[in-house]
Amino acid sequence: MADKIVVVDFSGTLIKSFVAEQANLKRYDILGIPKPSEKEHKQLHGTKKHYDVIKQHISDRFGISDDMKVGFVQNYDGEIELSGKDVKTIIMTDLFRDCMYLVASENGQKIYADGILDSLKTIQNRGYKLAIVSGIRKDIITGLLAITKCPVKFDYIYGQDPVLSRDDNQQLNSELAEKGIIEYVIGDKLDDLKPTKKLKSKSIFVKWGHPTGGEEDFADYSISTPEELEKIIQ
Repeated sequence: MADKIVVVDFSGTLIKSFVAEQANLKRYDILGIPKPSEKEHKQLHGTKKHYDVIKQHISDRFGISDDMKVGFVQNYDGEIELSGKDVKTIIMTDLFRDCMYLVASENGQKIYADGILDSLKTIQNRGYKLAIVSGIRKDIITGLLAITKCPVKFDYIYGQDPVLSRDDNQQLNSELAEKGIIEYVIGDKLDDLKPTKKLKSKSIFVKWGHPTGGEEDFADYSISTPEELEKIIQ
């Protein structure tokens, strides 16, 4: 019998929104980027425009242009050549990783949405496999789980690489679907939930994250607390 899988988005769903927000502000401090207002930060965070601002500061501060070529030794084996554009992305996401680790070490298991770990353990005990699918780097996700000694063991984790080359959540969920049947996808943004249409699975919108608009109209379920997951996923 194929595994039944429940997919959980990471930032804004499994972990609270403040974690990425604080990490990004720490990254701004390191790069010397003026601190945005709270409203500006919420509008820019995680968007392409937000990345463009950071990469421009990296270009100015480090003197890296998109057309540069930089030799790179991959971990454990093989050499490749990176474009300046990819190098800037690695610097950007490395800084985010370091700052996310710092926020996690400062807050421990307080980074998780209140009650979500208990609810996920209950769901896992009912026979479901748990997966994380996220546009955040996999080493950030697994690092935070390790730093905080997360008591939930996730069966599958699909995340980004350092140059953000993996297309989108649809691609990652499609790869995961080869492992079993994705029954539910839980997320705080519309892009987290959209893959359910092709996967023919149920979408659950959580109201405690960073919605971008249209989630409640799209989702099969909308919840305000993690405990409600236990009533939906039987």
